[in-house]
Amino acid sequence: MKKLLLFFGLLGAVLFFGRMTAGAEEIKAEFPDLTAEQAAKITDGEYGTVYKSDNLSLTVKCGSPIKAAYIIWYENPADYTVSAGEESFSFDGEMLHKLIVFKETKNEFTINCPEGGSICDVYVFENTDFPDFVQQWEEPCKQADMLILSAHADDEYLMFGGTIPYYAKELGLKVQVAYMTTHYQEQPRPHELLDGLWAAGVKNYPVIGIIPDIPFSPIWSLEEAKNLYDYNSVLDWFIEQIRRFKPSVIITHDKDGEYGHGAHQMAASIVMDAVRISYDPEQFPASAEKYGVWNVPKTYLHFWKENAITMDWERTLDSFGGMTAREAAEYCYGFHKSQHIWTMSVNYGPEWDCRQFGLYRTMVGVDEKADFMDHIEPLAEETTVTETESSDTESSDTESSETESSDTESSDTESSETESSETESSETESSETSISEEQSSTSETSEETSQTTAEEENKPGNILLYVGGGILLVVIIVVVLVIVLKKGAKNRK
Repeated sequence: MKKLLLFFGLLGAVLFFGRMTAGAEEIKAEFPDLTAEQAAKITDGEYGTVYKSDNLSLTVKCGSPIKAAYIIWYENPADYTVSAGEESFSFDGEMLHKLIVFKETKNEFTINCPEGGSICDVYVFENTDFPDFVQQWEEPCKQADMLILSAHADDEYLMFGGTIPYYAKELGLKVQVAYMTTHYQEQPRPHELLDGLWAAGVKNYPVIGIIPDIPFSPIWSLEEAKNLYDYNSVLDWFIEQIRRFKPSVIITHDKDGEYGHGAHQMAASIVMDAVRISYDPEQFPASAEKYGVWNVPKTYLHFWKENAITMDWERTLDSFGGMTAREAAEYCYGFHKSQHIWTMSVNYGPEWDCRQFGLYRTMVGVDEKADFMDHIEPLAEETTVTETESSDTESSDTESSETESSDTESSDTESSETESSETESSETESSETSISEEQSSTSETSEETSQTTAEEENKPGNILLYVGGGILLVVIIVVVLVIVLKKGAKNRK
């Protein structure tokens, strides 16, 4: 009898365990329009294997109902739709990694991209309890606490250290990343870029620039970079990003290009020029008309000598399980596998010590501590900025205030002071620094919006808890039965 009871107890535990883990099984999708070889390319989890069609129409069928689909495009497609029964979604193709959540469960959906496209992988899920690798990108920020201009994908960690892991994930600030160069011709770098940012805690999709990187052909001066790229077009592009995101803080490269890289020098030069004119509506008027103008409160350059700060990247981050900020940056850089041939790392070496920054320009005074957000109030959790808002425009529903500001610039930098009809400036000279006080009128509009997007993470611990509870329940039942049977046997005696 005891053996029989033990058998049923173990059987019950196995059945309970099987029931609890069944939900974790991956749903296999079928692609009736593809050959087995073609289908294998978009189900292998590899960025390098691709299904391509000049007039893409891909039907995906599932053996059981699904709630979401995750599409990884090899390169940005043209406009496309995802249709499932009465539900239809239209996308502009800006996001390489796109998650689609259906209102109702589906057994079939179709991806249509009439102008053609290339797909790396398609995943389907029965619920919204997504695995960690699924990236739930939101649109770029409406307004940013911090705008980071990185010359290339991976510089955001190598040169700026723990900036993104600390401010984006640990503090939860609105960090918008922009890349000056593109890497579309250097697959899989565009995907590594996204994987690293997602791991670093960035939720808003990055902005990609308008000039291509030139791999294996280093640029060793600003003049060389200007000969290769249209400097004025890049300046126009970045001023548009400033006016679009209206950041409280901008962070970018060393004016000497860290180890002398000309593209890094160009990124620094672009920022230095942009922040001096982004609030002038007569400069690059197209973006001023579209987004309004903006006077950036704080601008930092890597290795800038004036108002220098040393960031503490040895602080531990709870959001990274106790890693230091430097270790978290190294972890995120680890996703840039194609760049590991250069044997670089996130470190404090003399050529690119990722802790050293200086306050190039400020409207809120100099720093009292090593914190990019010193004297800056983080934006509210939900912020919307109207397109017509500008720093020198009065609106009936906007409070504008006059702020005395100091522009701090070093005398070894080529710069020009910009005057507007609303600005009074006075100049004082010193042997090392020229500081001008400006009166600028700035206005900010914030309105709360309801957002229903929520992050859901896999929690294996919960499954184990349920399983353990089930096994314990079965054991208790078996013990009770044994006791009852023994008592019955005694009574019979």
